[in-house]
Amino acid sequence: MKHSKLFYLTPVVASMMLVACGGSDTTDPTKNMAKVSFSVSDAPVDSAQKVVIAFDQIELVKSGQDNIVLDVSGPNGESYRQLDLMQYQGTDSAMIITDQPIPTGTYDNLILHILDESTGSDLSYVVDDNGQIPLKQPSQKLQLGGFTVGQDSVQSFTIEFDLRQSLVENSNGARYNLKPHGVKILNNAAVAAVYGNVDINLFGANGCNADTGNFVYVYPGHSLDSSKLADNYDPDTNTATLPEGIIEPYASAGVTWDSGNYGSYSFGYLPTGDYTVAFTCSAENDEPSQYDGIVIPNPTEQLHEISVVAGQDVQQDFNAVVAPTTAQ
Repeated sequence: MKHSKLFYLTPVVASMMLVACGGSDTTDPTKNMAKVSFSVSDAPVDSAQKVVIAFDQIELVKSGQDNIVLDVSGPNGESYRQLDLMQYQGTDSAMIITDQPIPTGTYDNLILHILDESTGSDLSYVVDDNGQIPLKQPSQKLQLGGFTVGQDSVQSFTIEFDLRQSLVENSNGARYNLKPHGVKILNNAAVAAVYGNVDINLFGANGCNADTGNFVYVYPGHSLDSSKLADNYDPDTNTATLPEGIIEPYASAGVTWDSGNYGSYSFGYLPTGDYTVAFTCSAENDEPSQYDGIVIPNPTEQLHEISVVAGQDVQQDFNAVVAPTTAQ
């Protein structure tokens, strides 16, 4: 894939897991606590050998209470934890905070404090085809929104980075910026994985370059107008004109091919609900911040409706349509 000012990644994500174990005794305030653990995971990325991020604090915001700040430390006593997300893909993860007690209830925000190029160029960075490039989070705080820690059950949450939406190379190529668009916090009790195979005969369809641009997009809902399915864009920064009724994707995932007649794709964490998944071979130049008008699906028949039930992974394949044989 050609190098451009935007960083194309495959498929959805880096993930961070939060696990909580709580008690339900309301007479003893110390028992209205939950032990929480945070771990980090990732998925394969395109055009990058490393995506290294350094965390030094996790801040929890709860209405009417002082913010809770959990310090993150390294394995050798460092005041931060530095991880190459490429080393923790799929279901692999790295714990960054273990068994920290916090009050149960609803939290308004979870904020990741990130050490970036402002505090040291070797703390957070990306290694791509051009070498090591510093990674910057403009506020050094990534705000992920709210979540709830219950009183009497074990809970886990995944913080999912759709890096194809959130990681952008600046205009002169001097650094990458990490922005909040595409970062989600999900309750693992209400999610499942979606994955499948893609017939390689679809890769070069309709004049597409068979080696690049092969992606699967997922959209919330069924019975969608396929002519309204959009490529990735950031509503806060997009300057292109959006067609009326355009449907923004929930996420996108690149199709990888190793050998044989099929490639594969996967989404690690999709919340319970109905979705439409669509393949396109023409997403090579999908710039995450701007609407590009990419044809999705391409070929036009390559879309499917699926339903996600918590804990039940879904396999949805994309097969080339074979023309019927004409009787002689």
